[in-house]
Amino acid sequence: MPSNKVMVSAQDAGKPSSQMEKETMSSTGSQFSVAGDANNKVDNDEEEEEKEEKKKPLTNKEKIDEQLLILLNSMSFNVFMGVLTIFALVGDDMRLAFFERQDDPLLQGLSAAGMFLFSFECGLQFYLKTEYRWSFYFYLDVISTASMIPDTGWLDSILIGESTGNLKAAKTSRAGAKASRVVKIVRLIRMVRIFKLMKIRNQKEEEEEEQDAKDRGLDAEPSKVGKKLTELTVRRVILIVLGMIMVFPFLDSPASFLGSDDLNFLQSKGVDELHMLTTVLNSTGAISSLMFEDRVKSFALQDASNEGSYKTGKILYLRLQGWDQSITNSWISSTNHPHGHILYSLDQIYNEDAFRVVDTPSYFPKDSDSNTTYGTMVIYDIADSQKNASELSLGLTGFVILILCAAVIGFSRDAETLVIGPIERMINLVKKLSENPLASLYNEKHANDAKGTDAFETQMLESTLEKISSLLQVGFGVAGAQIISSNMSSGGDLDVMIPGKKITSIFGFGIIEEFTNTCSCLEEEMCTYINTIAKIIHDNSVKYHGAPNKNIGSAFLLAWKICDGVLPGLRDLREPEGEELDPATKVELRLGIAMASKGFGNNARDVEAQEIVDSAMISILHMRIDLHDANKANGILAPFKKNEKLCGYYGKDFQVQMGFGMHIGWAIEGAIGSQYKIDASYLSPNVNMAARLEAATHQFGCPMLLSGPFVNELSEKAKSMCRKIDVVTVKGSQTPLQIWTVDITNLKLSNPKIVKEVQQPVDFKEVMKVQNGLDPNFTRTFNLAIAHYCGGHWGKAKTCLAEAQKLMPEDGPTKSLMGVMEKNQFEAPKDWKGYRALTSK
Repeated sequence: MPSNKVMVSAQDAGKPSSQMEKETMSSTGSQFSVAGDANNKVDNDEEEEEKEEKKKPLTNKEKIDEQLLILLNSMSFNVFMGVLTIFALVGDDMRLAFFERQDDPLLQGLSAAGMFLFSFECGLQFYLKTEYRWSFYFYLDVISTASMIPDTGWLDSILIGESTGNLKAAKTSRAGAKASRVVKIVRLIRMVRIFKLMKIRNQKEEEEEEQDAKDRGLDAEPSKVGKKLTELTVRRVILIVLGMIMVFPFLDSPASFLGSDDLNFLQSKGVDELHMLTTVLNSTGAISSLMFEDRVKSFALQDASNEGSYKTGKILYLRLQGWDQSITNSWISSTNHPHGHILYSLDQIYNEDAFRVVDTPSYFPKDSDSNTTYGTMVIYDIADSQKNASELSLGLTGFVILILCAAVIGFSRDAETLVIGPIERMINLVKKLSENPLASLYNEKHANDAKGTDAFETQMLESTLEKISSLLQVGFGVAGAQIISSNMSSGGDLDVMIPGKKITSIFGFGIIEEFTNTCSCLEEEMCTYINTIAKIIHDNSVKYHGAPNKNIGSAFLLAWKICDGVLPGLRDLREPEGEELDPATKVELRLGIAMASKGFGNNARDVEAQEIVDSAMISILHMRIDLHDANKANGILAPFKKNEKLCGYYGKDFQVQMGFGMHIGWAIEGAIGSQYKIDASYLSPNVNMAARLEAATHQFGCPMLLSGPFVNELSEKAKSMCRKIDVVTVKGSQTPLQIWTVDITNLKLSNPKIVKEVQQPVDFKEVMKVQNGLDPNFTRTFNLAIAHYCGGHWGKAKTCLAEAQKLMPEDGPTKSLMGVMEKNQFEAPKDWKGYRALTSK
């Protein structure tokens, strides 16, 4: 059956060659260079403005502010303030629990110093950080700092001054005890400052993550939504916990909290009984003095060990209405109480700093004459119970800190997992796509998380964005990288009409043979058939540092991009012949030119131009071998070959065949189309040349043709595998074009090695095995024939070709060359210059 080929270039199909050539050449017009220059000028101006802004010298005030800000944000300063915060939380309780009265001035002085430092920090932040002024944390800092005033001892001095009378001091001590309870509650607001330590730790981790992202070429800025959500979560947790702390005492023990019952019930009950007895004794004489003495002694012993008795603290002072205090004191002192009651005067208690105010609550019975110096009054020493209470308060403080931190961490972790993390990853994905449009974006874990009905919306959105980004990469390919990057990195409307970019690349063009008739036979299976072949073509292209660009029906355009601009030392086919650069000069000019590629590895490396050229040729060889394996009985194309219509049309021995053409040169990489439909591809006569070489595979009877310029760029080892089969001129160019092919006799080729997830350069010892079994006499004889042919000695060429045909009867190029010479009776034309015009594209 005749071969039905689709002759197209990457950018168009069905147009005459001359028209396509004109369009491709016009695509490099000045309008693109002007637009590109304008964009570059704007970018450069913005960069210059930023540089000039940075160069402006700082004023003295700005320098001072900068140093203060560095101090405020330094780790050492914040750690010091964090330690001071811990002291502010537990210092007063530790004073009451573990230190004596004479140590109070030192500890209160430390509290005063801490209050000053907190005030300094608060003022410094208010001055330097506009976001801190009048913020939620500003008010909390002010309240927590003000709550330290009672810890400094100033409140005691105000409540009990030197000129205050003893009786008034006793009453005001009750107010001080009540105030201390309120202060302990307000003091817990200081725990908010603990979060500064947590913020420092989190900030350090974020800085490490940002540095790691920068090392990987990403700009990983935290999400604004994430910051806001975290801040709101922390605020709510703080308000909830502080609200609980302040409300719970009212709900748990309101009488005790409000100070309406300074002493416990048993203590106050005992005093009330003694006061009642004094009243009865004085007014009625119902009990004797001796009986009353026993009751006083019993009261003094009530806290000893008698089960069921009214337990009291140490009695420091006792005055009973209508009784001489010296008498009652002698009664109590004679009891030999285990606690050793030592009765003090009011001066000793309040004016000699022998006791803490909070440790000496006083009590007056309700009907006692508290306005005179003779009313019933008792003062207890409750230091032991205060110590126990302080120890419990320390435990409460630690527990609340634990609960507060756990709540914040829990809320933040939930927000991070469910919202912030996915949002930040999506932002980074878009940034990564804009910076490197060809980077791998698929994440198996995210894809698995998004499966099922239990997946969260953010997980599904993240997975969907990854899929969309991957589809963009697949749809646009390498040629569309600039389109993706430009639109992803800028705001505003979608802009596809961006200028093209001149690049140097190797172009491979492949066409599936017998496409039209195969399509008629396979019908609905045709897409699967094409895609099965496409997998072979695309896999081998990517494996060897190339990229698929276009699929048009049966045609595939492949590109191995070498560099932006024109590769130094590379001659254009349309240029007149001239001196070729020597290899050493080429190597020097091309130093540092490389493209990042990972092939089938996981990590990319820089691949130099020489390796890319060699890899492109090997890629086509691997395609031919894989296509041969796919045609086997157990190959991936076997199900299609069993199609009844296909077998009826071609027979059971039908083989899927492809032709390939390869050429190297410049091209314009960019978007082609309009806002309705665009294709990212390459515009250049060099693309057309690859298509023409593929079409010529029928004339030469071989599946693979290489252009002379491409072969000239191959390494010596790769070039030694090639065979020159003709020299021609193509339409639109008078420069002779050598045509080469590569023979394959051993249809086995291993994949490139991957070491530590990096694909290694091709091993030509392995590659050259594909020519095992190739008769060297045939190659030598054919090469001699082609030399005679180009030299105009067609008779000698005929003799050599005849000998070569005996060695390889089915060799297509031998038959083709014999046919060309036979048309002229094996005599070279008189105007023979060593090449002929190619009669077909």
